[in-house]
Amino acid sequence: MKINIITPAILLGVSALISVSCTANALPKVKNPVYESYDISGEKGYRVSFELSNDSVPATSVVINRIQQHISSENKTGLHYKVNVNTQSRKILGFKPKITDIENGIFFKTDTAEIFKPVNFKLQKQ
Repeated sequence: MKINIITPAILLGVSALISVSCTANALPKVKNPVYESYDISGEKGYRVSFELSNDSVPATSVVINRIQQHISSENKTGLHYKVNVNTQSRKILGFKPKITDIENGIFFKTDTAEIFKPVNFKLQKQ
């Protein structure tokens, strides 16, 4: 009886592992992930830029220093992305950034789910 329960559990675990690894391999590689901070007349934040190896899976949002920012079509030029991540604003009344507990990285949207890929962004000197 014990063997009948363990075998399907092992098969289910192996198939889940294969599924996750195949999805992770389908994500594009992130090239030149850098960010710089800015403080311009009442607005503070980060300018994040990176390039993808292909656009088969689109990037939907970026997380930098626990702040998540949606990526719009204006932030994309070919395979290159430039995103302003606002952390503080006096110009926008009631502005609150989207805070998350996720490490730095990029969210990608596949046909079935939204997948997070951790990315080590380098701080660029101004």
